[in-house]
Order: sequence, then structure tokens, then C-alpha cells
Amino acid sequence: MEKVKDLKKLLKETRKIIEHQEELSIAKGDHFNLFAVLNIETRENRTHSAFLTELLNPKGSHRMGDVFLKHFLTTINHSQPFYTNNAKVRAEQAVGTINLCRNKIGKATSNAKGGRIDIYLKDKDYNIISIENKIHADDQEAQIQRYCNHRTDQNTVYYLTLKGDEPSEFSKLELKSGEHFYNISYRDEIQHWLELCLREVANFTALREAINQYILLIKKLTHTLDNKAEMELFDTMIDYFEESKYVADNYQKLVNTIRENFRKEIIKRLKISLDISKYDVISEHPIDQTYSKIWVHYIDKKHVPFSFCVEPFSGRGNTNGAMFVGLYGHKGAICSSLPNPNKLNDVWKHIQTLMTKSGNNLHLNSSDLLKKLYHSESDHYENLVSTTCQQIIQFIQETEPYLFQDFGK
Repeated sequence: MEKVKDLKKLLKETRKIIEHQEELSIAKGDHFNLFAVLNIETRENRTHSAFLTELLNPKGSHRMGDVFLKHFLTTINHSQPFYTNNAKVRAEQAVGTINLCRNKIGKATSNAKGGRIDIYLKDKDYNIISIENKIHADDQEAQIQRYCNHRTDQNTVYYLTLKGDEPSEFSKLELKSGEHFYNISYRDEIQHWLELCLREVANFTALREAINQYILLIKKLTHTLDNKAEMELFDTMIDYFEESKYVADNYQKLVNTIRENFRKEIIKRLKISLDISKYDVISEHPIDQTYSKIWVHYIDKKHVPFSFCVEPFSGRGNTNGAMFVGLYGHKGAICSSLPNPNKLNDVWKHIQTLMTKSGNNLHLNSSDLLKKLYHSESDHYENLVSTTCQQIIQFIQETEPYLFQDFGK
């Protein structure tokens, strides 16, 4: 009982610190952010890689030459030769067709190669810096290994995440960080680098505000407080040190539980609303995996080579984590009768983003949404679940006639 009281005190004090931080943010106008307004906060390539590439490029539209690039190399403690003058910087650089060089039991080997590097820097002497940029996406198979194999003697690979996480063994294989590649973070290196860049453009209003807006976005994504608020939080955590560990250890478990319960409820209601003699409604992948989903398969798959699917329940993945219901074509199947399909890629032939009643994307990274989904007896919960199911069912009902037109019942 005493432990519970102390936990409540810790959380109460933490809330006060956060609320005060938010008040200061509003007072300074920092609460307004273009990246948030445009709903592009977590887009790895279109937002983060693109913005970083532009700043790092000595020939970028900032017209600051290699000043930003020099600050970056200093910030990440880059120890290899790299000549910043006239260096070339590209986003999404292709370095060959992916070849995983699998062994006899099907595992990728250290000879794996190819892929597309998120941020690619090359100087006049062909010294290379490769940056793999991860916001919410999962690692690809042998990804770090493949990038390290690209011109190994001249290439330094950095793994950039929000908080400096280690890549999975699935990605790095037998490689070691600090030896074969290096971990850097938005919270530490990128934020510090941007602060240095900001000092260089004090008299350039548009550029200064663009960088400042991006810094605010990074602070939001990494839950970074200003220095004073951070010290207040640290002091509170020290006073309730053991309780802080309990909160940290159980936070992700709570989030995953909410997401999984939501998925189970959607499955339950779809089975009630759909004809179960015609459809099989099942989940696939654990809730913490990027593409955790619900399948609505046709029981008779021979005549209609499609399935309906709802994903992602993880808050990550396709469409930057925004949930959607889609038509999945097996083995490249195409429905030629479907008018104006909203195609996502070669397998997702037609998708529809799922929305809340208020018109926002249904995104299971939203703190407000997760809190509403936790209270399963509330009107908010019922509205969210029923609205989601209605959209899924409507999508199936509107799409199905075109499938039957092509493939028959």
C-alpha cells in the first residue's frame, strides 16, 4: 500500500512539472509546430531524412556552405578523414540490389549487400558516411551488415534513432557498435548539432525558425524537457527512485495491453457483424511487431485471391503508423474492375485510412487515444470501437462487388 502511495506521489509531481513546461511553451509560442500541423512528424524519409540531408548538404538551399556539415562531424566525433568542401549528400542512395547471401539454413550471412541508405555523404576522395535513420520503423534483415559491406574501407556507418538504441541482431548480425558502426540519437547528437546550427543563423529569420521548429519536433518525439524542468524531474525521480523504475519497466507493457485489447475487441465485433461462414477473422503478429494486424480472409480462397486487412496496431509501419483497412492481393492479384483504387504498394491494391469520429487519423501512438481505449466502459471507448468497425465493414461491402465482378462469387 505504501508503494502505491509513493507511485501516486511520483506521478503527481511529474504531472506538475510537465504541465508547467507546457504553460511555458504556450507562453513562448513553442506549442505551434508546422510539422505537427501538416501531420508529417514521424515520416522518416519525407520529413527527417529530407530535412537532415538538406542541412548537411554544402550546396543546400540554406546557402551556408559546409558550416552545418562541419558542426555535424564534430558533434558525432567522426574520426575518419572527410573533406566537407564540395561533399555530396543524398537521401535514399541505392547501393545495389539486395542480396542476403543466405546460408544452408536460410539465415543472412556477413556477405549480405545492397539496399538504399537513408542519408549518404561522399567527399572528393570517396570517403563515405552512411546514416540509417530510424524513427518508428523496424530493422530490415541484415540491414546494418549490408551497409557496412558497402565500400567497407572508406565507409563509416551510423545508426540514428530517437534515443540511441542498438540495432537488432536481425540487422547487425555479428557486427558490434562502436567497432563496426556507431549509434547516434536525435535526443543527444542531433539536438546538440541543431543547436549549434541555430547559432550560425541568428540573422536569417526563415532558416532560423525552420531549424527551431525542427528542434521542437525532436524534443517532442524524444520527450525532452528544458534544462530547468529536466532537473526538477530528475530530483523527483531520485526522491522516488524505486518507484521510477516500476513506472519505466511497466509503461510499454501498459501500452501493448491497451493495443492488444483493442485488437481483440475489433475481432470480436467483426465476427458478430460479418458472415463467419464466408470469412475467417484472425490476428497476425504480436502486438509489439511493426505490422501487427487483423486479417479478414475468404474461407474459399480459390476463386477470390484477395484478403482484407487492418493494420498497424503497433503504432508503426505503413502510412507512418496511421491505421488503415486495405485490400491485399495474393501473388500479385489485380482487380481491374475496382475504380480509382487508393494503392499503397504492389500488394496493397486499395486502402482507406481509418478515422476517429472527430476526423483525426486513428493512430495507436496517440496518448489521448490510448487513454480513451484503456477505459473500456466509457462512451469514448464505445465510439472509437464502433466507428472503427463501421469503417472496416463499409470498406469490405463497397470493395467486394468489384472482386466478385472479376473473380465471381
